[in-house]
Amino acid sequence: MGEARTTRSADPLTEAAFRRLEESPDRCADWMLTEVRRLTERYRFFHWHLEFPDVFRLPASNVTPDNPETGWNGGFDLVLGNPPWDILSPDTKEFFSTYDPQIRAEDRNGQARIMERLLADPLIGARWRTYQRDIYVQAHFFRNSRLYRLFASGNLGAGHLNIFRMFVEAALYLTKDGGYTTQIIPDSFYLGANCMAIRERVLSYHTLTHLWSFQNFGEVWFPGIYYRMKFCLYAAKKTPATKRFSSAFNIRSQAQLAEVVAGADLAYPIELVREFSPDALAIMEFDDQREIDISSKMYVRWPKLGDARAGPPFREYRRKVDMGNDRNLFTEDPAGLPVYEGRMVGHYDHRAKGYKSGCGRSAEWEEFPFGDPGKRIQPQWRVLEHDLPAKLGDRPFRYRIGFCDVASPTNERSLTAVLIPGQTIAGHKVPTITFPSAYEWSYLLWLAVANSFTMDFLVRKKVSLTMSYTIMDSLPFPRLPIKDPRVAALAPRVLQLTCIGQEMILFWNAMAAHGWVESVPESAPAPGASDPEHRLQLTAEIEVIVARDLFGLTADELDYVLETFPIVKRRDIRKHGDFRTKLMILAAYATFQTIKTTDEPQQTRVTPLSQHGHDPRQVETL
Repeated sequence: MGEARTTRSADPLTEAAFRRLEESPDRCADWMLTEVRRLTERYRFFHWHLEFPDVFRLPASNVTPDNPETGWNGGFDLVLGNPPWDILSPDTKEFFSTYDPQIRAEDRNGQARIMERLLADPLIGARWRTYQRDIYVQAHFFRNSRLYRLFASGNLGAGHLNIFRMFVEAALYLTKDGGYTTQIIPDSFYLGANCMAIRERVLSYHTLTHLWSFQNFGEVWFPGIYYRMKFCLYAAKKTPATKRFSSAFNIRSQAQLAEVVAGADLAYPIELVREFSPDALAIMEFDDQREIDISSKMYVRWPKLGDARAGPPFREYRRKVDMGNDRNLFTEDPAGLPVYEGRMVGHYDHRAKGYKSGCGRSAEWEEFPFGDPGKRIQPQWRVLEHDLPAKLGDRPFRYRIGFCDVASPTNERSLTAVLIPGQTIAGHKVPTITFPSAYEWSYLLWLAVANSFTMDFLVRKKVSLTMSYTIMDSLPFPRLPIKDPRVAALAPRVLQLTCIGQEMILFWNAMAAHGWVESVPESAPAPGASDPEHRLQLTAEIEVIVARDLFGLTADELDYVLETFPIVKRRDIRKHGDFRTKLMILAAYATFQTIKTTDEPQQTRVTPLSQHGHDPRQVETL
């Protein structure tokens, strides 16, 4: 433990000295014996195989032990525990409140003043230094003794050292093969990034049988503990490996717990954990078995966007203009290329809002509704072409996908994507994605999926505040050949929603070469659908094709998905008196169900839409 000796001797503490002590304890020098007894009393050294020799048996020489990590055979049949939930870090309030309880009520500056006054006392100062040293020594021992090994690598392992983690790891290796481990611990066990290595061990080398989480609402479980405190109860059997486990989340009452015990728990497949969080293995919280089943159904059908082995097209992210660090590039000169900010984009709408006045957080933006003749790209800033950073390459001159960086599961929608025209620049709050030029037609398929309620349902289980590349890469996106009938069904509808300005005509005409729409003169009015009712119908049909034909959701499952967007529902009820969005989508689903379809895409051909009409029944069955 690195403890300094209190009694000095001419004999150095070397390996040889320890070996002599091991061979002949009775010949131990008086000073060393005194020091050993002092350290033993202070640190209370404990060895499982010495305390429980009938449970942990040492194998014969040259025989491989049952547990190679500990070097022994056997173990406990059952380990139960409620370990400390503390963080191994000096706690100023905890320490100094012994001398002045007022420190608990002070802000940071007040605490600093009290600490300064108390530390002027030499005795308190010495005790504070000893207290800090003991904590740092313990942390060093936990991380470097090799007794505890389940620390995640890289950034996943960063952060405070939660004491309960050592108790969980100890419980896992103290259990014999076929034995059980059960503990009550904080919810970071299944959510925290720095518990990733522990989750990997539990899921791969044990059978996780139960994971139930609780919230201390109304202090129903632990009086005196903060009501938002969340903790969990897990049970694991030492038999590899987990296939699925019983789960329940946010249990807030005895009645709710009784329902879970009676069978209201959720069956959680381990593969969903690996699909949702392949790096951290975080276990996402679900409230209903349908959420698990729908999510599993979506992941089993298609590869993740970031999977380069799944075939083309593979996405490419590139650096963007940073709205803060690159501000020196910005100008109001109308000759410059428009700079896109997150406020400017909506679902299938690259001109959702325009800059009006002000700057920064006080900037005012005006909405540009469909049907408004003044709807246009109206940025706050521009960048002159000769000032474009080299890092952007040719991206400002290409059509590409953009999505809003700011996202939250409590917003009306979480994922918003749009096709951004060429001759524009994307700020860092509108990350962009490109496919190889031969696959630009795939933007239409990608946008249909990304803007759907079905995909947003999945996103809301992952996102907190930012729609990161990591989250995007973890989402299941179809990769279909251009001749797939589902592409033919989606492409013309997405084109009509997307190509709503003259800056989109070049893309429209490029897609017309595939036979999905009719080309138009470059000087013609925008060919897309600007009528709000027409757009709602097109969107409803896209929702159905994505949910039913791409992800295999039933009408009931789609109904459930739509009900998880309460703000959309409340908005519709205020405006229309009912949940109009859901009703239109389910009506389109019912219409599509009258068409004979099959999971085999080559057996169905969808007649492309003209630019002037739409009819979901225009499907020809082969």
